[in-house]
Amino acid sequence: MSPHSQVAVVVVSYNTRNLLLECLSSVVAATHDLDIELIVVDNASEDGSYEAVRDTYPQAITIRNPINVGFGSACNQGITATSAPLILLLNSDARITTEAIQSMRGCMKNNERCGAAGCRLISTSGVELSNTRNFLTPVNQALETAGIKLRSRRLRRSYEPKLDRSLVDCSVDWIDGACLMLRRAALNEIGLFDERFFMYSEDEDLCYRLGKRGWLVCYCGGGTVVHHGAASSKQNKVEMLRQFYLSQMLFLSKHRSPGSSFFYVIAMRVVLGLKKLMLRDRHRRELAREQLIALKEAWALAEQAVSRSRPASAMGSQLG
Repeated sequence: MSPHSQVAVVVVSYNTRNLLLECLSSVVAATHDLDIELIVVDNASEDGSYEAVRDTYPQAITIRNPINVGFGSACNQGITATSAPLILLLNSDARITTEAIQSMRGCMKNNERCGAAGCRLISTSGVELSNTRNFLTPVNQALETAGIKLRSRRLRRSYEPKLDRSLVDCSVDWIDGACLMLRRAALNEIGLFDERFFMYSEDEDLCYRLGKRGWLVCYCGGGTVVHHGAASSKQNKVEMLRQFYLSQMLFLSKHRSPGSSFFYVIAMRVVLGLKKLMLRDRHRRELAREQLIALKEAWALAEQAVSRSRPASAMGSQLG
């Protein structure tokens, strides 16, 4: 690795061997004219991912965790093992293009307050994927789950980018971490990922903290990344649903008013309960049932965590 690398590419892997190798092949092809640091952090894969990377891409730094430490924590390992001024986080089931790299780097170069940049995501069949969103509130996730889309930005979860002449929108709240370029100087100011988020919402939390310090989050429409989606999470669907809801509750508890998680859970239970009862499609009813169970379990886990923390807080106040 050169001490003058321009971009550090960090890929977190968990049992996605073949897709991971495709991802790294796309990185090498897309960055052929750049001096990069390539880091793969393997979260205890059991499919030979770590060995395959070491054999096929000896130029990459490979970190192997004995257990799955979560996405944000693994990203932090990769970030701290590098020194380039720009860091590209890329999911192991994504394939990047030269245009995507160039568009995000160009945005960073042209706007010194851009702390994070993402680009257009499409599925393997060419369908455009939503990856720009508004920050979570106690009700906007429930409204979107119900299929209700209002004009108010605060009441909408998804956000449709409004591109300027340079095909950039820097008014985005947050962009999915499947492909996200970060400025190291911004991370030095706000800190790395909050490792309490095991999976999901760690990217939203990071973008929220960037915004609080005056950094911009920008969407670049000039480049495209192909994203398979859920290649790791679908391996344990029920657990990932629990993690999804737990992470959203943690985000609300951290950044919104006290009790916002409670109102979020109530709103989601109403919507999912109605979908479970009223949807005609059997598959969608079953999905709503699974989501409802995961939501209830996540709320129970969140309540247990709060209960465990209360005695320590009380003791701390007495000692203080």
